Amino acid sequence: MKRITLLLALCLLAACTRQVLAPLDAVDEYERALSFFNNGKYEPAIAGFERVIFYHASSEYVDDAQYWLARSYFAKKDYSQAILEFDYLIKNFSNSSFREEAYLYRAKSYFFNAPGYEKDQTETRDAIGYLDEFLTQFPTSTHADEAKELILTARSRLAVKELKNGRIYLKMNELDAAAIYFKYILESFPETKVVSETKYYLAGTYEKKKMSSEALALYNELLSDSTWKHRAEKKIRKLEKK
Repeated sequence: MKRITLLLALCLLAACTRQVLAPLDAVDEYERALSFFNNGKYEPAIAGFERVIFYHASSEYVDDAQYWLARSYFAKKDYSQAILEFDYLIKNFSNSSFREEAYLYRAKSYFFNAPGYEKDQTETRDAIGYLDEFLTQFPTSTHADEAKELILTARSRLAVKELKNGRIYLKMNELDAAAIYFKYILESFPETKVVSETKYYLAGTYEKKKMSSEALALYNELLSDSTWKHRAEKKIRKLEKK
């Protein structure tokens, strides 16, 4: 009932603000809206898919329209609304042929809606959760590799957040706190791109804590990393002179 009321309000608003295309039968309305979508005209596409949902709620096109309505919001980068629309499809159209795609794009909407590492990462964690759910629901999906790559990117974002926190504590000379952050990254995000950088700063933390053997062990691990090799060699020479 709430959804019908919302759609009616949208229709009335549209009538007051712009010329509204005359309703067609279900297939023609759907195909017209899909044509708008394919041509990048997302506002009329949204209006068209909503007309299918509102005027042809019992037709075979209603779940298709719901999916493409959500995709229209995704294409507009209105990820918050896209999440709501994909979620509605998943919860109300269990037999839809678009169910797999809806799970994927809901997770992608969370991923793209998440802010950079410098802000709260709740939505990044949500994205990982929904991507994991997609892989659980559709383990043989042709989109599985894409989902796994997004998970890795999201986990790297979380790791960068922890690394920045650790470096702040290191700069403040709060060595125990810094070490906790760095070790957490190595234990929890071993596959991410910041592992070598984390080892370098953890080794530096150990240096400051007079834990030379632990520092040397980490610097030696970095000798196989071309990005960090030169800096690690300098640190090793310095420690070996002591």
